[in-house]
Amino acid sequence: MGRLRPDEDRSHRRLFAGLSLALVVVTAWAVFDEVVTRRPWTVHQESWLAATEQGGGPRVLQLVVPGLDAVDRCTTCHAGSTSPDPLPSAPAVLAPHPDFDTLLGNHPPERFGCVVCHRGQGAALTEQTAHASERGYWPDPMLPGSYAQASCLGCHPDDEDLPGAPLLSRGRALFVQLGCDDCHLAGIDGEGSQSRHKRGPSLRRVASKLRPGALLTQIRAPMERRQGYRMPRFWPGADTDPAMAARRDSESLALAAFLLASSEGWSEAETPSAPGDVAAGEVLFDTVGCRGCHVLGIEGRDDVVVDAAPAATGDDAWGDFGGGGDAWGDFGDETEAEPTPAPAVPALSHGPALGGIAARLRPGFLLPWLLDPADYDPATPMPSLRLDATEAADLAAWLRTLGSSEAPETPPELAGTLDPDLVDRGRALVAEYGCFGCHDIPGFEDEGRSGADLTEYGRKTRQQMHFGSVALPEDASAWDLYTRTKLLDPRAFESPDIPQIMPGYVWEDGEVDALAVYLRGLRGDAPPAAYVYASTEPAPVAAGRQLAADRNCVGCHTLDGVDGGIRRHYSSEAHKPPILDGEGERARPDWLYGFLMEPSPLRPWLDVRMPSFGFQPAEAEALVAWLGARAGASTPFRPATSRPLSPERAALGAAMFTDLKCVTCHQLASGAGVDSADLAPDLGLARQRLDRAWVRRFLQDPGALLPGTRMPQFFPDGQSPFPELLGGDSAAQIDLLIDHLMNLGLQSSSPALAPDPQEQGAADGQ
Repeated sequence: MGRLRPDEDRSHRRLFAGLSLALVVVTAWAVFDEVVTRRPWTVHQESWLAATEQGGGPRVLQLVVPGLDAVDRCTTCHAGSTSPDPLPSAPAVLAPHPDFDTLLGNHPPERFGCVVCHRGQGAALTEQTAHASERGYWPDPMLPGSYAQASCLGCHPDDEDLPGAPLLSRGRALFVQLGCDDCHLAGIDGEGSQSRHKRGPSLRRVASKLRPGALLTQIRAPMERRQGYRMPRFWPGADTDPAMAARRDSESLALAAFLLASSEGWSEAETPSAPGDVAAGEVLFDTVGCRGCHVLGIEGRDDVVVDAAPAATGDDAWGDFGGGGDAWGDFGDETEAEPTPAPAVPALSHGPALGGIAARLRPGFLLPWLLDPADYDPATPMPSLRLDATEAADLAAWLRTLGSSEAPETPPELAGTLDPDLVDRGRALVAEYGCFGCHDIPGFEDEGRSGADLTEYGRKTRQQMHFGSVALPEDASAWDLYTRTKLLDPRAFESPDIPQIMPGYVWEDGEVDALAVYLRGLRGDAPPAAYVYASTEPAPVAAGRQLAADRNCVGCHTLDGVDGGIRRHYSSEAHKPPILDGEGERARPDWLYGFLMEPSPLRPWLDVRMPSFGFQPAEAEALVAWLGARAGASTPFRPATSRPLSPERAALGAAMFTDLKCVTCHQLASGAGVDSADLAPDLGLARQRLDRAWVRRFLQDPGALLPGTRMPQFFPDGQSPFPELLGGDSAAQIDLLIDHLMNLGLQSSSPALAPDPQEQGAADGQ
């Protein structure tokens, strides 16, 4: 190549000089950026090293989690987060992770990392980029504050109550309780499908049930009538907006007309109401069990106390134990004194409030409904109390007095022949508003969900949200603003081209926060299977637990030490519904199954009665499995409890039973015993009902198994009250007494049986 000409030589020198200067500037900026701008983490590192007295200089701490395809350097700044002990005088950035034992104790960072829960840009080393927010258009913005709980939904899709995530747990429960999943698919079960159990009452025969004016009133201005179910308002703002009020009045009238026109007939409602005793009906309502699910909502009428006859006493040696002693523990709730009130008392509003029921219902509805609720609606949660004709008539007569003077007038449009055009408009509105999501309505049996699919709602970006004419502030979180506004004011983003039909709710404190956290967790993806928490609870046990909640067992029965709600109404402990804690161990599963399928009185002196729920076999099996699991029963079904006895052994057992004066407290199936309001359960059912191993443990020490029971301790510290019987061997005497109990009512001439060593060993080890 020839020599450059002078002007060209000078040109390249200028270029090289400019490039060299640029290199110096870039290098200087890189050094400054690394040392000053991009290395604030060194300050936190130095503080951490000094506080922990570690040597070495600041360094990047990096977590690599191949299983989650995650890399993050969060602990570079938050170096103290992985230690449960706070550092003295350390800045907040070095504080231990909140709720350390629950969250990091069960989720070690080396296996889970940080960004899987908190999101954000894990590889970044500056606060601005690591804590990337939605406003920066980052692909996976960091979840602020309580929104971090939303990430738990990915690994815990089926856990209803998560320690460390109270808002998520509450939001998940609300989503189901309020019927949100009746309109929106959210993939709660992890597979994109949900139960289509309808939360609202059936409207299939509504014309036989509700007065037309009451139906219209409920549509126009819904009132909350039961716990966990709230009918939303489809015309939010109608109280202050005249245009919305006019729309409400017009559309609610059309909806009521369609529901009345499409209603199927119910022949039972045509039966004339039988006369009844109003006073007797009120007593029946207070005692038979209605208050376990219903309140009246009338001031001064829900705090009743039912007085019972005083316990029978006498000079009998065991008379002190005759006042409601539950010798065999099936109903181990009888104590010497009132139990300490439980810290939580179930709300008695599982069913609708009945204070104004006469104003809502047609007069002919109540009597057939009380006799057989399932005849009106096979899917009703209302059980049958097996009322006879007189009881049903008395109860119906009293209920018809509640609010009878408050019945709303029937508008002319709903009286007589209904306008076909009005009916057609109502049908269109049912389809538009999705009323069939919560209610069973004729003609809409096969309709799908009317709301948007929320399976990936938590991943929505600003561009996927419709704000209508509302201007979004630049510094606002689009997701948070959009979600909370939709919950608080569903029609806020309505525009001429995109109408809004989502109804509105009246929210209680914290509910919007909880629902927002739950919705944030709906991402439509799932972590690898190794990270999804698999519940160890067997499917039948989980089904039984849910069924017990759906059927409101705690409305009557004490569970986990929480006093059954209705028990507050009874002054006598002996007249309260039974305690179910330990029932799965006490009672034989086959007997429990039969009792659930077809309840029968066990304590005839009680006014409160176990309802008939009409369980399907699988449902009864699930409840038995749940009760057994709660009691730690190792096997679902145990061997038969009765063994044949020789005449000699039978005579010894009968004499022992008599000497112990068991019938002072306990009835027998034959009717023997003392007629007292405080009798203990019928021992004639012992062989079918009670588990032999449990009875042995109970007789050895009743108070240890059922603290507070009035059952006397016949064999204290293994000592026998009969030193001449069977050599004074208390274990042999207990086995003899059990053999007698398990053969009550049976005839046997078989050879005498010694205690079964295998059964005895199993019982001793239980």
